[in-house]
Amino acid sequence: MSGSADRRIVLWLLAAVVVIVALTAFVAPVTHDDDPMPTTYNSGTHGAKGAFVLMGELGYEVSRSDVAATTALDAADAPHTTYILAEPYAPAEGEQKQQYGAVERFLQRGGRVLATGFRGAYFLPGGRTGKATQFVGELCTSVPEGADALAQVGAVSTYDMSPWNAPEPAVRVDQRCGSDAVVVHRPYPHGGEMVWWSSSEAMTNRGIAQDSSLHLLLLSVGPAKGAGARRVIFDEFYHGQNAAAADYLKGLPLRSLAVQAGLVVVLLLLSYSRRSGPIREPLHVPRTSPVEFAQNMGALYQRAGVTEPATEAARRRLSRFLVSVCGLTPATANSDALAVATIVGDRFGIDPHPLQRVLERADTARYDKLRPRDALTLVQAIDREIARLRKALPANADNLSGNRMIKVETT
Repeated sequence: MSGSADRRIVLWLLAAVVVIVALTAFVAPVTHDDDPMPTTYNSGTHGAKGAFVLMGELGYEVSRSDVAATTALDAADAPHTTYILAEPYAPAEGEQKQQYGAVERFLQRGGRVLATGFRGAYFLPGGRTGKATQFVGELCTSVPEGADALAQVGAVSTYDMSPWNAPEPAVRVDQRCGSDAVVVHRPYPHGGEMVWWSSSEAMTNRGIAQDSSLHLLLLSVGPAKGAGARRVIFDEFYHGQNAAAADYLKGLPLRSLAVQAGLVVVLLLLSYSRRSGPIREPLHVPRTSPVEFAQNMGALYQRAGVTEPATEAARRRLSRFLVSVCGLTPATANSDALAVATIVGDRFGIDPHPLQRVLERADTARYDKLRPRDALTLVQAIDREIARLRKALPANADNLSGNRMIKVETT
């Protein structure tokens, strides 16, 4: 297939991908922003996913809890933990006392709880709500009351659906809509504090965009760093949210993504696999094999009866050893056999006669044609002498170099 045909295949596949993407953009269902629950999984207007992500970026250690209050709070580090109940469902009737008791114990141990909405008030000790006197179902701008920190944030946009209605002297009102208390708090020993909002508007993805709402949220949960830093736990158990991995895939055009991925795979196969099949090993070893070359050269020397290259190579190997390891100069290493053996014997305290005999036989072999058996005997003798000298050398003898060679005056 020619190069132009390959290019046409690629262009057709790319065009198909573009068409599928365009159809997906027009045909994909519109996401409806109709989920009213302020959960950390909800990215709509009323969800709290923005607050969950933003607090993590601000340095808080944030997490979700998908277990009941007794399990989440009894084992928590209360002085360093804030528990958020954003408009939760009420526990089962038989478990209410147990779950509400876990929240109160958490507060007494120094924990901080932020609860919102009608049912959130009943999680708090002494919590009660009543009927709104005005602004029913409408967004109101609260009026700060008092000098506490939650009042210092200024006016906050919220819903006055069910105001706080518990006659507790320890509870302090921070924000009101008309005469209705919509933000209250109560301090506890060991740094504990309960905070209640009439609605979760200030922590929703819409409400958190306002500075006063963000400040109210951060002051309600406590500091992110320092000695009193708080870990923030968003409750999802009382929202009925037990998210699985598949829940994160909801709303994605999975079918179109799968089709596009399939087209990409086909494109790769067509552009690569036709020319990249398995490589078959050659049937015969090429004649350039290193092993065969060595065998052929050996056979040639054997047929010719040549011994000089082998004995000369062994003699030069001994000479290089004397220079590089024993420290002789090149001129001295190639001088008279007796002088070389005497120098090496005196330096390392060994018998010089074996080295002398080997050097004399190696010098004689340069000019005499030896039989193969005699040549092999000489090469083996040279190797044995190198091994004997290496054993006689001191431990650091291998580090000698030409810069430290022995200078000998020959006479």
